[in-house]
Amino acid sequence: MIDWQAAGHEAARLLSRYLQINTVNPPGDERQAAEFLATLLRVRGLEPQLYASAPGRANLVARLPGDGSAGAIILLHHMDVVPADPARWTCAPFGGEIRDGYVWGRGAIDMKGVGMMHLLALDLLRRNDAPRKRDIIYLAVADEEMGSAYGVQWLLNSHWPEIEAEYVWDEGGFGLRDFFGPSVVFTVAVAEKQALWLRLVAAGEPGHGGMPHANNADDTLVRALARVLDYEAPLSLHKVTRDMFARLAQTQPFPQSLLLRHLDNPLAFALAQKPLTAEPSISAILRNTISITGMRAGSKENVIPEQAEAVLDVRLLPGEKPDVFIEQLEAIIADGRVRVEVIQHPEPTTISACDSALFRAIAEVTARLVPGSVTVPMLTPGATDSCFFRRKGVNTYGLFPAIITPEDLDGFHGINERISLENLRLGTRIIYEVLDEMCH
Repeated sequence: MIDWQAAGHEAARLLSRYLQINTVNPPGDERQAAEFLATLLRVRGLEPQLYASAPGRANLVARLPGDGSAGAIILLHHMDVVPADPARWTCAPFGGEIRDGYVWGRGAIDMKGVGMMHLLALDLLRRNDAPRKRDIIYLAVADEEMGSAYGVQWLLNSHWPEIEAEYVWDEGGFGLRDFFGPSVVFTVAVAEKQALWLRLVAAGEPGHGGMPHANNADDTLVRALARVLDYEAPLSLHKVTRDMFARLAQTQPFPQSLLLRHLDNPLAFALAQKPLTAEPSISAILRNTISITGMRAGSKENVIPEQAEAVLDVRLLPGEKPDVFIEQLEAIIADGRVRVEVIQHPEPTTISACDSALFRAIAEVTARLVPGSVTVPMLTPGATDSCFFRRKGVNTYGLFPAIITPEDLDGFHGINERISLENLRLGTRIIYEVLDEMCH
C-alpha cells in the first residue's frame, strides 16, 4: 500500500532543493540541475545518462525498462526557467521555501514540480516489481524557454534512438478549478498554435528633434502599430476546441450546455461568442493573435531616427498559412515605408489523437481520483516542446496533473510561483496510476 501523504512530503522536500538551483534561461546552465536529478535517480536504482549539447547545457535521460511488447512513454520536463525579480516576490524565487502548505519558487509549476512528480512516480513504479510491457523514459531537457535548440530539438536530431517512444507526457494543460465553474476540468493539450515572430521596420528621414517633419520613422511605426492593434482577427472554431467545448458541456447548466454542444451551428456560435471571448485564454484559442513584444528606435534625445523597429509575436491557429497572414498584415499596415521581416517561421503543426490509450488512461484515472471532474482535449496558445515530438509522429499530451486555481496560474511566468503539497501528492499519484495502467 502506497503512503501518498508521505510521497507528497518527499516530493516537497526534493522540489525545494531542485528550486534552489538557478537555471534561468538565458543563460540556462542546466548542468547542475541535471546532476542533481541524476543523483536522485541513481539512489533509486536507475542509470541516467547526461547529454551535453553545449558547454553548461545538459539533458538527462533515464530508462525504466519493460519487456518491449509496447512502445515507450516519455515523461518530459524542462529544467530551465524564466527570470524572476526577487524584489516583487513574497519568498525568494530561488529559495525553495516550504510555507503555508506550498513550495515556493521559480519553476514550481513550470516545470520543476512536474519533474519531481515524474521522478517519484517512476520510482514507485520501479518498486512495484510487476512485469511491465513498456519502457518508461525520464527525460529532463534544457532550453525550452528559449526555443529548445540546446534541448529537445538537439536530442531529436542527435539522439533519437535513445529516446524513441510511442507517447510523450509534457506540459500544456492543467487541472483547472473555477475557470469553467466549480467543477474541476483537466485540459490535456493535444495541439498548439503556430508561433510566427515578425519584425516591423519603419524607414524615415533623420533630422533634428527640434524641427519635426512628416517622415519621422517613429511616427510611421506608431501609426502602423495602431492599425495592427485596431485589427481584430475573426473567430474560428478549430476542431480540437470544438471537441473541448462539447465535452465541457456536461459541467455547465442549461442553456450553456446546449450552446457548447452545438458550437458548429453558426447561431449557437454567435450566441456563445461574447462569454467565450471575455476570458483571454479562451479568446486566444478562437482566433489568430498578435502581441507587440519589443520596440527599438533612436539613439539620442534630440535626433529623429531614420529607422524604428517593433517585434510581433503572432500565434496562428493550426492550418493557417503564415505567408497568407503576412500578406494580410501588410494590407492592414498599408504603408510602403514599413517592411515586414520574418524572425521565426513556424513548422506545420500536427494534432495528437484524442482517443489513444494514454489519453483514455489519463481521463479514467483523473475521474477516479477527482470525482466529478471531466477531462477534455485542448489547443494551447503557447509553444512547448510537444510540437517537436508531434512532428516525429509521436502522440504527445500536455498536462500538469493537479488542480490549480486562477490565483495559482498567475504565478506561471509571474510573481510568487508556488505549488501546494496537496497538488504534489495528487500529481504524483495521477502519474503513477496512469503509468501503472499503461504498463500492465
